[in-house]
Amino acid sequence: MAYNHFYKSLDTQARKLFPSLKEIPEIAWNYLISPLEIQLKKSIYEQAEQAIQSLFSLSRKAEYARSLEPVPGISETHTTNRSVLMAYDFHTTDDGQCFLVEVNTNAAGYIFCALMEMIHRDSGTTDSAMLRSLGESFDEELKLFGRSLPKARIAIADDDIRGQKMFSEFLMYRDWFAQLGAQPELVEAKDFRFANGTLWAGDQALDLIYNRTTDFYFEDPAHQALRQAFLAQTVCISPQPREYWLLADKQRMVEWSQSHFMECASPQERNAISQVVLPTFDKNAFASKDEIWAQRKQLFFKPKRSHGGKSVYRGETVSRKVFERLMAEDILIQRFQPAARVPTEDTRSVLNNWKYDLRFFVYTDKIQAVAARIYQGQVTNFSSPMGGFTRVQFA
Repeated sequence: MAYNHFYKSLDTQARKLFPSLKEIPEIAWNYLISPLEIQLKKSIYEQAEQAIQSLFSLSRKAEYARSLEPVPGISETHTTNRSVLMAYDFHTTDDGQCFLVEVNTNAAGYIFCALMEMIHRDSGTTDSAMLRSLGESFDEELKLFGRSLPKARIAIADDDIRGQKMFSEFLMYRDWFAQLGAQPELVEAKDFRFANGTLWAGDQALDLIYNRTTDFYFEDPAHQALRQAFLAQTVCISPQPREYWLLADKQRMVEWSQSHFMECASPQERNAISQVVLPTFDKNAFASKDEIWAQRKQLFFKPKRSHGGKSVYRGETVSRKVFERLMAEDILIQRFQPAARVPTEDTRSVLNNWKYDLRFFVYTDKIQAVAARIYQGQVTNFSSPMGGFTRVQFA
């Protein structure tokens, strides 16, 4: 499919399915979605699936939760639901090995990927197995609170929603929820209030909060109502803070690298997890700053509380000044595993300079979708034309 035709079809289909996109006259689809496809070995999918299932199984065990540093109010809350739209991000190698880079709650991009798949199929139908699966996961979350998706009063929540790079996706979700019979609205996370055992947006009592905030533990005073609703467990908040604590807090990457945290896992689970988890360390795992500096070319530095690739540094390129600043911050240090190059048989192709990672969208331990994110530079920042979410085929 010619690239111009791909983007024209994409825009037409998106505006047909999601009429609220009229609020955005021009959408830079070519920075969000790529018309390309990537072919990868099926062994990558199988290895990632086994690791995802094993990590979820581990996270359900009481012994595992007791081994983690508690987060007051969050750790001890018995949650009714899990979390929609978890994402496990992997780097791969040419020989079919994959490495888990991080786990995310409130992952962006799923609905873009569903739209992308429709255009690649080019069948003229708007039917989407991906969207059906997503609807089932939201409905399952609500059923755990004795409610259902049709007629549910839903708030899609974040901070500065209209300023988000993915604002178009927020509008698409609002339309999609409405098509399923729900009553959705976009709500700034600071504008909720908790009263009479429920969460309110204006005069509307809510059934479900589709949570996109990056205040993962609801620590910001502006999010006090969300925290109260979570602790009361009378309103479905998904994704929710305890699931973040169990699986997506970046400290988990450190602990999964340590054998004593794996004692309650089965041998099969330990094997599946150890094969993919990149060795990850706290600063105090090294004898000194000088030792870290000496090894920096094999390392990658990340803040423990971050999202979207913010403030991450490859050790090989970090300056001494930045390094000293990082040593004073709460960071983790990960063995550097470069993102793979986009596969191409044309040695003259510009894609030889492009990289990709894999995002597995997951509900509980079930993979709902997989997409690559292709990019140039250090991180997946959706800043290159023809980059962004990319279709993946496994064979």
